[in-house]
Amino acid sequence: MYLDTSSKEISVGNYFGKLPIVNIKANSFFKPALWTNFIPLKAANQLRNTMHDQLMLLSTNCTQIQAHNSGHFIWIDEPEMIVTGVRTVLEKIARM
Repeated sequence: MYLDTSSKEISVGNYFGKLPIVNIKANSFFKPALWTNFIPLKAANQLRNTMHDQLMLLSTNCTQIQAHNSGHFIWIDEPEMIVTGVRTVLEKIARM
């Protein structure tokens, strides 16, 4: 998996002040299914949780939205969450 690489890449961004950021988080890296019993899903989810915690520290103006019915592919499982995230950022920018 490339989660550790992604986590390291985001650390390069370091800090964005009060820039509005929306962090959309799925309940699990993959939707639980029969085949997910054969991968280290618990470890992947723990790493994903750490990454999302780090993302929330990138700005003083971070909002996390929970995608309850999605795995990693939120844009496929719940595309309306992406729209909600974009609207949230635009609303925050308008208030700046």
